[in-house]
Amino acid sequence: MSILYFIRHGQASFGEKDYDQLSPRGILQARILGNHLAGIQMMFHEIYSGNMKRQQQTAQEVRAAFASADVAAPALTVHSAFDEYDAFGIWEHHTRRMLEEKTLTPEDMRQAHTDRRKFQNIFARVMMEWIAGEHDFPGDERWCDFVERVQQGVMSLAKSSEPDRNIAVFSSGGPVSIIMKLALSLTDAKTMEISWQIMNASVTRFYVSSRGVFLSGFNDITHLVLQRDANLLTFR
Repeated sequence: MSILYFIRHGQASFGEKDYDQLSPRGILQARILGNHLAGIQMMFHEIYSGNMKRQQQTAQEVRAAFASADVAAPALTVHSAFDEYDAFGIWEHHTRRMLEEKTLTPEDMRQAHTDRRKFQNIFARVMMEWIAGEHDFPGDERWCDFVERVQQGVMSLAKSSEPDRNIAVFSSGGPVSIIMKLALSLTDAKTMEISWQIMNASVTRFYVSSRGVFLSGFNDITHLVLQRDANLLTFR
């Protein structure tokens, strides 16, 4: 039996021109995580990430902390199965359609830029429509395809890895929630709702064996809480 450590990236650069990179706070979160893991002499036998810069930067910060503490860590392997879904593309296509159908108003969109609660309400509507698959757009990854991609990636790790190994996967909230879905047989709606609870630089653990995938620990941010700085506890 091996353990998969699914690690969400540190805070990305929300609101900046290039979202897909760690913010200064995200870099700090990743360094704290790396120092914590190195401090407890965590031994990873394999380390993976998706293609996103924010995922790879988080992995690099953790590996740098290991190197500084003289703790061995394997090279990073990039695996596209652990990419996040294209939230920006989905948002753009679905809100445009909702505006055309007048189920969303221009004023709603203006408020979403300044009101976090308004943004989340609209985002939830968009995501629930996406997972329902009733308004798929050509070129967009469908929810069912996203689920299959991530789950196949996890099962490929389980089949290719030797027994009793610790495997780190630096990914995003979406893929982490898909493994929760696999482990707990969650509905699509509940899977999406759980993805919104996954915090930056958090660790979720799964046991993997020939019998399947089993949840061991969810959304662990002890390493951040110990810093006694509420600003480090972020969802976006």
